Amino acid sequence: MDETDKKILMELQGNSNQNTTKLSKTLNIPRTTINNRIRKLEKERVIERYKAVLNWKNAGKSVCALIHIVISSKESVYDVAERLRKMKNVEEIFVTAGQFDIIAKVRLKTNDELAEFIFDPKAGLRSLPSIERTESMIVLDTVKENGTLSL
Repeated sequence: MDETDKKILMELQGNSNQNTTKLSKTLNIPRTTINNRIRKLEKERVIERYKAVLNWKNAGKSVCALIHIVISSKESVYDVAERLRKMKNVEEIFVTAGQFDIIAKVRLKTNDELAEFIFDPKAGLRSLPSIERTESMIVLDTVKENGTLSL
């Protein structure tokens, strides 16, 4: 990856909806060069996908929580992570080292929904046989999320 690639990636991180003509004008790089570079970055899987970044409050999911999970040895951490991945309110999953095995970021409408997500006897996190313990943190304010990184 050279400086041209980095400039293109920085612009796309800020707004991936830009077309090559706009990128060409913004970066002062020929449109064909930008087109070729983007295709190369996609082929090399430097760019994996493009996505819309949502305003969660406006989308009706104003409660964000980080749930720290300790699993028992009944199941592998990746099996539990895969189960979590399929749950509709789970936004991100991290397998971690240290006190917790997994950290899951979830989004819900209300604190009552969060309580149900964790404690429901039939479908809540605590009902899964491999989950030994959870510890939750409710996010009060978000300072940076879906931000760009300097390359």
